[in-house]
Amino acid sequence: MIVSLVSALLASTPAVGDVAPDFTAKDIDGNEVQLSKLVDGGGTVILAFFPKAFTGG
Repeated sequence: MIVSLVSALLASTPAVGDVAPDFTAKDIDGNEVQLSKLVDGGGTVILAFFPKAFTGG
């Protein structure tokens, strides 16, 4: 089970230079933001993930 889970995760890990899949997420104010709409604006998009404040992450 663990081996198949690790294999699945590695298979879906993007490589450097891969195009990110389109997704929708909420910004800090709770507004929905869609990646493709940000990219269509013509600018550079930098996406950073971090653990929520005061969590054990």
